[in-house]
Amino acid sequence: MSATLPPYLTESEVDELCKTVKQRAAQRRKICQMLGIRDPSSIPRRPDGLPIIGRKMAEQRLNPGGAAPAAGGINWSK
Repeated sequence: MSATLPPYLTESEVDELCKTVKQRAAQRRKICQMLGIRDPSSIPRRPDGLPIIGRKMAEQRLNPGGAAPAAGGINWSK
């Protein structure tokens, strides 16, 4: 049984990305900087101010080299 991730980052994921920033408008600006988006108003937001970020876009821009290696796993390539 595999868990399906939602298409958008969850509130806890946004909070994790913006650890030092608590206000929603500041989180939106910080995410724009991290993802290379020039205009913060181009990111939609929920009524409570949480930025709505697509999971696929965030993963592609934050990890351009592909999938991250498993932490502490066995290296089968040797």
